[in-house]
Amino acid sequence: MSESYAFIGLGHLGGNLAASLIRNGFAVTVFDRDPAAAERLVALGATTASSPAEAAARAGNAITCLPSPKVSEAVLAGPGGLLEGLPKGGTWIEMSTNGRDEILRLAALASARGVETLECPVTGGVHLAAASAGLLAV
Repeated sequence: MSESYAFIGLGHLGGNLAASLIRNGFAVTVFDRDPAAAERLVALGATTASSPAEAAARAGNAITCLPSPKVSEAVLAGPGGLLEGLPKGGTWIEMSTNGRDEILRLAALASARGVETLECPVTGGVHLAAASAGLLAV
């Protein structure tokens, strides 16, 4: 399988979701502000990046699973953010908890740069993400 994704936000939920992608044969480049979280995924086969922009540039598509709308905006559009690395035609898959107005506003920022947004809220919680090897493989 040649699909490649950047995965940003490797906490309890994001780390398990990224691990599921790796287990299912996806190439995953990870970034987290906590280097130990990224190293856990590197041990499973991910590569690490020094910023969301670098991860996105390597992968061409990005997934985020972040703790707040403020963090989502910073990771997407701030310095070193995804929009600096994602190519036109790339996709941002947002799995963070954001309100509808917030996701529409952030999606408009991405769209202005030629990046598509997929809102992908998570159901089932951390325990299901940890137990489901095929959770994201379709």
